[in-house]
Amino acid sequence: MYATQPYGNVTTAQSLFVNAFVAVGLTRAAIRGVFATRYPTLRLFTMADDVARYWNARLGHIAAVIGYALLLIEPLAQSLLSPALGELLGFIIMLMAYLYAVRIIWRNRARVGAHLKTRAERATIGSFGTALRLLARTWHFLAIGYFTVLLVVSQIDNQRALPFMMMATMQSLAALAVGSLVSLLLESALSRRIRLPEDLRRKLPMLEDRVNAYVPAGLRGLGLLVRIMVALFVLDAWRVFDLSSWIVSDAGTAAVRVVVNVIIVLFVAAVVWTIIASIIEHRLSLREGRGMPTARERTLLSLFRNAVLIVIVTMTVMVVLSQIGVDIAPLIAGAGVVGLAIGFGSQKLVQDIITGIFIQLENGMNQNDVVQVAGIFGTVEKITIRSVGIRTLDGGYHLIPFSSVDVVSNHMRDFSYHLGEYTISHRESVDDAVEHLRRAFDELMQDEVLAPEVLEEISIPGVTALNEKGVTIRVLIKTTPGMQWAVQRGYNRLVKKHFNAAGIELPYPHTVLYFGQDKNGYAPPANVFMQTESAQRTGKAFAPGHTPRHLSREQGEASEDVLGNELERVVEPDADAEAPVTATAAQPRNDRQS
Repeated sequence: MYATQPYGNVTTAQSLFVNAFVAVGLTRAAIRGVFATRYPTLRLFTMADDVARYWNARLGHIAAVIGYALLLIEPLAQSLLSPALGELLGFIIMLMAYLYAVRIIWRNRARVGAHLKTRAERATIGSFGTALRLLARTWHFLAIGYFTVLLVVSQIDNQRALPFMMMATMQSLAALAVGSLVSLLLESALSRRIRLPEDLRRKLPMLEDRVNAYVPAGLRGLGLLVRIMVALFVLDAWRVFDLSSWIVSDAGTAAVRVVVNVIIVLFVAAVVWTIIASIIEHRLSLREGRGMPTARERTLLSLFRNAVLIVIVTMTVMVVLSQIGVDIAPLIAGAGVVGLAIGFGSQKLVQDIITGIFIQLENGMNQNDVVQVAGIFGTVEKITIRSVGIRTLDGGYHLIPFSSVDVVSNHMRDFSYHLGEYTISHRESVDDAVEHLRRAFDELMQDEVLAPEVLEEISIPGVTALNEKGVTIRVLIKTTPGMQWAVQRGYNRLVKKHFNAAGIELPYPHTVLYFGQDKNGYAPPANVFMQTESAQRTGKAFAPGHTPRHLSREQGEASEDVLGNELERVVEPDADAEAPVTATAAQPRNDRQS
């Protein structure tokens, strides 16, 4: 019983009354401490005075009825009347108190829910606001469940019903309070940025950002673990789950060990990935003037980062599965069989990956390089471990798997050359042409944009071809990687300019005319003169290279008349003359007429 040993003789009824009075008084005092009807500043929850008085009175009445029914009326009825009658009387009183409590809870479910939602909107901590919103939707079910448990327990063991309910309630409230405190600390830790030591931040500038990106996920995992522990303590308080016995058992010890091992494995994997990824990203983020990485380094580091991520994730998953009791040997064997089957079925994919790895290791191509791959000429925009994306001059994007790559022609390695082949007519002087090619290069070196891209003096190996078209002269200009086309365009413009000024003629297509014979085997001779020569001899044409674009109408008519008369004079054959079979056209008077 709750009362201490009394002095003198105390009857059973008196002892029961004292126990009931003390228990009810302590319970009502706790209720008054929560609602504090006389002192609003001492209330645990913010509410209006009328609301506080309402709940203080209603809960006080319920506590009094239940306390006196279980601790006084039912024991007296069992001792004075009969045990069965006492139990029936106690059940009726508890049922009436239960229905009264359920009625009050159900009538106020919306009002209390709205108050909790308003309180959740003003909460500064996200987890606390979430808990209040969840409580606003379920508080009446929890309250009804609490009184239902009290009704059931009171009928099973009325002597220990109230002590059990009080201990279970206190343990549940303590677990919830501790869990809320830990969640509050974790929430405050999430709101503050983690600062690493200055020397570490100087060596790895990206590490701090990555830690602040991953730590919130870890803290949320700890928050979930705290909530699970709170739920276990609450279940233990209501005898749904015996936590203490489970912990000391073999199953409990093994479960705790598994949880600790899994946390350690995840922590180690996160640390390893964070350090490696921070080092790689730090290298990739360097800018010019601070040891900027090459295109090859960027490509290889990106591929290495993806490979490390795949390895860490795979190993972490396998270790975690082994820790939770899953036999990974069949998984490894099955993965090997599946991998073998996939290897046979996707040989092209395997070839793509292996070829891509070796192309990157041998620095075959990098992003922004101008290459020719599988017959496609363009700029490399993207390289993966399986394929390369090339953008051609017409804007087309070509995705080429590495298995289709036999030869990689990279035009961006160390230096480049403008290889020029300039063909002049046979009658022109090669030495003069070479001299003007050098003069064109000297003028190119005055260009502020193109001159810095030229690495060496011009190289003219000499004549590379003599054919029916003319004489071909080769020119080599060494440039920085990728600038050979810009130098080529600029130099070609200057070559044309200097050749025009010097009168050096580029060859034109030649045509052979054959004048047929009549049936007797005779053909008249044909003396052919160029139009410009005829016009110059009559004084009706300008010198070559100085002819205006448009002649006046009178000049055009005069030139046509002179040309027509000249052609009639030189082409008209003699009627009495007989030409030999071997007669040909007259020889031109100089080289420029041919």
